[in-house]
Amino acid sequence: MDEKVISITIWGNGIQQEKWLNWYQYVENLAKSLGYKLTHIGIQSKSFCSGKILTVARKKKDILASIADGEKPLSLSCYSLPKDYRIASFDYDFLCVRKEEYISIIVKEDDYSKLNSKSVISKLKEYINYDYGEIYIMSKKEMPLIYAATRNSDNIETFSLIEEI
Repeated sequence: MDEKVISITIWGNGIQQEKWLNWYQYVENLAKSLGYKLTHIGIQSKSFCSGKILTVARKKKDILASIADGEKPLSLSCYSLPKDYRIASFDYDFLCVRKEEYISIIVKEDDYSKLNSKSVISKLKEYINYDYGEIYIMSKKEMPLIYAATRNSDNIETFSLIEEI
């Protein structure tokens, strides 16, 4: 089955480097409001540079402690993955990524109606120097984060813009 996902992506001209702990808490609560629990974290920072996603159960305290101590991540990804997942970038139920260039929340098409998109957008704008945003739908197989990173839909067959923000 070709599962569709809807992304809310906000692009900026440089991240507001503070509020990482607040952002994580917001994402955790947002996932919970959709019926998911964050299971994995991906982080790029001075202390965490393996590039691998880590389990929340094992590493959440260490990651949040390093951020509380002043470490500024280059990126932070939060996943809700099913127990039987194979590839995190394709098997997620909920995914949220914060980078210098953008913040993106990706949810299943069926879950989107549970979100108050205006509230989500307003909250995301607190964590980035807002420049532009979009809500779009596409196949999960075409990896929405590639579009978020490039803003180029030329090679994405299933991309459809829902709304400019």
